[in-house]
Amino acid sequence: MLLFIRIFLVLYGIIALITGFMGATAAYNPKLSTPMLDNNHRYVAAIWASMSLAFFYVAWNPSETSLFRFLMIALFIGGIVRALALVNYPPTPFMIFGILIELIPTATMLWMHIQLLKTGKI
Repeated sequence: MLLFIRIFLVLYGIIALITGFMGATAAYNPKLSTPMLDNNHRYVAAIWASMSLAFFYVAWNPSETSLFRFLMIALFIGGIVRALALVNYPPTPFMIFGILIELIPTATMLWMHIQLLKTGKI
């Protein structure tokens, strides 16, 4: 169970780092965005990139229960919000995949982490 948790934490960290880097370094296109929207997008991208550090840290320190739970709950809430937003536009397979990877592994990992804490393996 701990290996599964660590693998997914590292994967989430890599995804967050790539997402943040791509968002922060994207070219500004005034035809598609406003300066304020672009600025907000880059701010959120920087948050994503910095969250990758938290994922990597918890992968190597799984006893950091509060940080682990915060990360799992944040991802899960993000998945729910993205799923609810699908009423506004048709989903693509990539969107569905993104939502599922935010909902299923996070709930599973949270449950596994609780079990490991109960048995004293963390």
